[in-house]
Amino acid sequence: MLAALFRRSSLFYEDGREALLAHPEYLEFALPTEGEWSCRVAVCDDGTILGFATALFPGGWAELEDLFVDPGFMRRGVGTILVDDIAAVAARRQVDRIEVTANPNALEFYEKAGFVADGDVETPLGRGIRMHRHGR
Repeated sequence: MLAALFRRSSLFYEDGREALLAHPEYLEFALPTEGEWSCRVAVCDDGTILGFATALFPGGWAELEDLFVDPGFMRRGVGTILVDDIAAVAARRQVDRIEVTANPNALEFYEKAGFVADGDVETPLGRGIRMHRHGR
């Protein structure tokens, strides 16, 4: 179920769709198999999965690896809840810094969620914005 949501959400924005379809390997979802990580899932009372977030904990910081919300539930606070939940997991692990490489379509969301841009980075699928957030 997470894989289907991952694909739907990934293909939602038209400006990135062509690059993703040209590289279908980036549309294959898998949870991490190594290292410390956490996956948080937002679910409705009826069991519908609204979104999920995955964070890796490689040391004294956290990397927000995945943040995907079902397109039908975007802009309803699901992403914010998931980011705050990952921040709570990080705090329990005594980690105060969360980093992410944001898609330009998500820049406004991440800024509202308390992330600060550190600069542009090139990814295999184009431009990304490296960002960080401290604490909860």
